[in-house]
Amino acid sequence: MKKNIIRTFTFMFSAIFLAKILGLVRNIIFANCYGTGYEATAFFTASRIPLQLLDMSLGAAISSTFIPIFNEYLQKKGKERAIQFANNFLNIIIVISLILTILGIVFAPFIVNVIAPELPPTTFEITVELIKILFPIMLFTAVAFVFVGFLQSLDEFRIPAIISVVANGILILYLILFNDKYGVEGAAIAMLIGWGTQVIVQLPAVIKKGFKYKFIIDFKDEGIKKIVKLALPILISTWVQPINNLVNLRLASGLEEGQAVSAIEYSYNLYLIIVGVFSYTLSNIIFPELSKLTADNNKEQIKNILNNSIKVSLLFIIPMAVGIAMLSDDIIKIIYERGEFTAESTALTSKVLLYYSIGMIGYGLMEVLNKAFYAMQDSKTPMKTSIVAIILNVTLSIIFVKMMGYTGLPLAASITSVVVGIIMLILVNTKINGIVTKDTIKELIKIAVSAIIMAVLIIILKKVIIGTTLLKVIIRVCASVILGIILYFSSMILLKSDLLSGLKTYIIRKNKRKDVYVER
Repeated sequence: MKKNIIRTFTFMFSAIFLAKILGLVRNIIFANCYGTGYEATAFFTASRIPLQLLDMSLGAAISSTFIPIFNEYLQKKGKERAIQFANNFLNIIIVISLILTILGIVFAPFIVNVIAPELPPTTFEITVELIKILFPIMLFTAVAFVFVGFLQSLDEFRIPAIISVVANGILILYLILFNDKYGVEGAAIAMLIGWGTQVIVQLPAVIKKGFKYKFIIDFKDEGIKKIVKLALPILISTWVQPINNLVNLRLASGLEEGQAVSAIEYSYNLYLIIVGVFSYTLSNIIFPELSKLTADNNKEQIKNILNNSIKVSLLFIIPMAVGIAMLSDDIIKIIYERGEFTAESTALTSKVLLYYSIGMIGYGLMEVLNKAFYAMQDSKTPMKTSIVAIILNVTLSIIFVKMMGYTGLPLAASITSVVVGIIMLILVNTKINGIVTKDTIKELIKIAVSAIIMAVLIIILKKVIIGTTLLKVIIRVCASVILGIILYFSSMILLKSDLLSGLKTYIIRKNKRKDVYVER
């Protein structure tokens, strides 16, 4: 069982990492074509709005309520009844998302005016046209989310993990082959096609797992009633990130002649690539497992999974945050600075990435703990913490943007993430005592000390390897990353980290098993 989990984690991590790398390649090519100019601002605004509105209306309810209820049906009523429930749920989601899509297209000018009111006139007009093209993303994404939940509940993680690879690949091909001819409107159409393929790619696996489509809409179904009951607090609890993004969009639309929107989008996407790969993989693997353990009322195993998940998250995310914060200028220069993305664009974007890096620890904790609460069918706790987070983020954003300009927005979001992550950690430990132990605190201290040692090394390297040419910058970053990783994990070994000892034991056992197999 443990071996299967590790294999699944490895595959998911690799697939999601590949998808994120392709997402990064997509952003690099897009930055080369549009920089932080008005077309980039229009595209990012138009693509952000429908996805954030989906997250606030249906997205979280689909991804966070379907899996626990579907697993409950599987455990208690059998697969046939569970599939019937899945059909009912899917049809209801299609109808709701279709209505929202139509309303979004009809009221596009009003929506853009409300969310990004200070966009320059030309940028505003292009944004309205693009958002009309992109609003059907809501429908495709909603269906894709249901299929992901269905497959993951039946222990199929591989197909859901690769769907973003295809979507990003389509937009990359467009930008390389057709962008010069069809421009930013064509990019919007390519993005829409890419999101549509996320549904198509999953269909063979969904059918193979026994899903047979039937048109059923029954609001009186026991599972639907339970989802409705859970949905509102879950929706509120996951509003933090979408509202953070929409607040940033509204406040940034009038800053730096609209370029702040693009700078925030580029850095935020890079931030998600760095922190999201690991956190998303880990949380999506433990979520179905925690749902099943909750159905069996196995609290001891839930405690063990969460304890290990939290420690593993911190082991990787803390040094990532330190490294990104210290190398933000160089990273943005290497990744984006070419074509229409100028040195001025680098200066704007790198400051945003610096402040976003502060929130990585909070993001990682929130990703794991939100899924833990949902798996335990406790949606009220995340809802309460999210209300606090929304109030805190909006307040800090308004204050900081007056004090610091556009860089105050990512700082407000980061502080909010850290505060919410710590609050949720305290609350989950209260709910199931023993998730955070003395060993957890000791491990955190070892991680922090090792990260500080790594930071000192990076400071030294930045003083030794001086220069602004691309070659010098690449050498500086590569040296910092390679030597930093070596020093970080060496420090963890010297400090006798339990996590690394466990990993070492697993590798030795795995190699012994291979040796035995070869001898036979």
